[in-house]
Amino acid sequence: MRKYDKPSFYKMQNSFRVNATPMALVRATRLMTAVCFLYPLHLVGDACAQQTSKPQDKSVPRRVKKIGKPASSALIAASGAEQIQVTSSGSIRAVERRLRRNPGNFTVIDSKDVEKGRAATLEDALAFQPGIFAQATTGSTGNKISIRGSGAGSFYGGYSLGMKYLVDGLAVSGVGGFQEDRLNNTGYQRTEVLYGANAFDYAATALGGGINFVTHTGVSAPGSMVHFEAGSYGTLKEQVSQGGTFDHSKGDYYVTAARTNRQGFQTATAMHRTDVVANLGYRFTDKLAARLLFRWDEGAGHFGGLLTKDQIKHSPTINPNDWGNRPTHSTMLGFKTDYIFDDESKLEYGVTWNNYPLFNATHTYQFNLWRSTDVNNSLKYNRKDHFFGHDSDTNIILSDVHMVAGDSRYYTSTGLSTENNRDTWTLRDRVKYAGSHDLVFSVGNNSRLFDKLWLTSGFSVIWIDRNIRLVDRLVPADNLQSREHYNNVFITPRFGLRYEINRNIDLFTNFSRTIDPPVTWQYHNVQGGSPYNNTGSVGPLKAQRANTVEVGIRGKLGRFEGSLALYRSWVRDELLTVVVTRATNTTAEITATSNASPTVHQGIEAGLNTSLFNSKQYGSLGFRQALTVNDFHYMHDATLGTNKIPSLPIWMYQAVLQYKHPIGLYADFDFRASSSYYVDYTNTVKAPSYGIFGLKIGYEDPSKTWSTFLDLRNLANKHYVTAAYQSYNLGGKDAAVFYPGDGLSVFGGVTVHFPHVGSSL
Repeated sequence: MRKYDKPSFYKMQNSFRVNATPMALVRATRLMTAVCFLYPLHLVGDACAQQTSKPQDKSVPRRVKKIGKPASSALIAASGAEQIQVTSSGSIRAVERRLRRNPGNFTVIDSKDVEKGRAATLEDALAFQPGIFAQATTGSTGNKISIRGSGAGSFYGGYSLGMKYLVDGLAVSGVGGFQEDRLNNTGYQRTEVLYGANAFDYAATALGGGINFVTHTGVSAPGSMVHFEAGSYGTLKEQVSQGGTFDHSKGDYYVTAARTNRQGFQTATAMHRTDVVANLGYRFTDKLAARLLFRWDEGAGHFGGLLTKDQIKHSPTINPNDWGNRPTHSTMLGFKTDYIFDDESKLEYGVTWNNYPLFNATHTYQFNLWRSTDVNNSLKYNRKDHFFGHDSDTNIILSDVHMVAGDSRYYTSTGLSTENNRDTWTLRDRVKYAGSHDLVFSVGNNSRLFDKLWLTSGFSVIWIDRNIRLVDRLVPADNLQSREHYNNVFITPRFGLRYEINRNIDLFTNFSRTIDPPVTWQYHNVQGGSPYNNTGSVGPLKAQRANTVEVGIRGKLGRFEGSLALYRSWVRDELLTVVVTRATNTTAEITATSNASPTVHQGIEAGLNTSLFNSKQYGSLGFRQALTVNDFHYMHDATLGTNKIPSLPIWMYQAVLQYKHPIGLYADFDFRASSSYYVDYTNTVKAPSYGIFGLKIGYEDPSKTWSTFLDLRNLANKHYVTAAYQSYNLGGKDAAVFYPGDGLSVFGGVTVHFPHVGSSL
């Protein structure tokens, strides 16, 4: 990676201390983890002896041709080739059965479970999932999301990198990344997460994999709904929705609007946003269906200030540097249609138009305006066959993510910038990106080789094109690079095996290759410089490549249900970012990205749900655990040796004890812990470890007409670091690179449903 100061060598600190919790609690946690993770694996051998008594679940049900009355719009596919729309525990199980064909790790999150407490950010949705680092860096909408070390070197406050984001199976993340502000939970019925190369069927070109948000429809959310939520730090959320069917259930509609406000844990971190989500589906015949999608949001917010560890310990609510306001808004229009040719094949086409401008750091003297418009097309063909008496499922996908218009403009101003004083702005330079695209052609097959053994194979041809032009310089500079064109084609194979021990337990393994191209703005200032002092430039970057091996087991056995996956990725030219100049009250942040020397990403992802007891009279008690172990390091860097890649924890552990009573009462007591981790590439300063507790209680009326909750977080009011900026070399000194986590927080909400209002037109 590129260095910005005189390199110096620091030996890695091998000592490790856990100071997040009392040692008694640590020992108890270790004991629970050992019992709940290792004991079920011991029982797998017993399961092998019991597998012959029941017929095997084929996992992939065959389509049955409909006769008579046309199917309702409930059959319009939400994503992929499966036609699932209803958000009940049954449908979640159906989605899990579909994704189970994948010989790798995945998870499916039901939004109904998330909405039993605060559901403000993606941190809320992705909590208690193994292998996922999800933190709202300022407690609001700025989300840091990482899976298997994806986006490890990215900074916060703008775009989420290293993941492919989709809505109803259609790409919404573009060649410029995906704005963190758009990562919220409004209008979704479930979230599907496929780790790493297991997002092959999403045409994902990202180390972390893919996250697919599936929107509610008039079938999954019929009638009217009103939701009100309030809590600590000025939190206020209001939401209304309406859904239903029409034309004898051949069509359905859904629309929701939400307004969120928060004053913030730190001073000067107020935010507000408004979201509108709508879709309209119709099944014209038993073979042809279509759906229109719409998402719109607008808002503004102040991101939290970075603090030293000493400041977080003594005064975590201060904000020494207000980075300015960030007005944002985005619009997504989508259309998808599917046609079933016969019992064995289906064609699906989808297109999205995404417009997402960003006005970064208003009310400062140095600021920038980003404009991005993407048109993303997707064509998928699926068919099921039988070869020599064995099932075979084939997918062919063509995906194009194309930036049709986009640039970034860098300004200085003689006064604090606002939308109304443009006469004081001076354009320093402008960088254009239009024409950049990711084109992916994929062919995948899943075939049953023997009675219980499945082979997954496939390949992708990936064409990456980045067209970067720096224009409109205030001061001409012929000695600085003003154009960079990266154009390359990659072929990525994928092979996997899945063995069904019985109808409930799978063993799996896979080998895959992923390509993660640079986003457009990462080409800025690769060779140093700043647009604000007339030294801005662009420079060369290459796509990072990773070869990954994964092995694991998942399934259900008695009172236990869970998964265990181990992976190792050999990464070449990993894209890592250094913050060269930090933002202040008046000046903008300057970052630089470079390709690193070879690195390794490896880890363990373990999740386990244990049913402690289940009684019709007294209710049920469950214990849910998620353990993530990360090891991301350089292999043999000339300067950094085998140092750890900064900014992600070595381990994370989350657990929740969940009680449910038949009358509708529920209570969750949770614990979240994280190890310490380095925050600079020279491995001289660490973020401290932490452990926090939470309590959630609520009631859901058995008729499903109303519900309420009280969500208490960080019960001990612990001062802790939720995320950190990475630096090159802090020299062992405490520095303002840490985001504080929220203190003791209380949130409450009430939801009222009117299931029959407008549910059938």
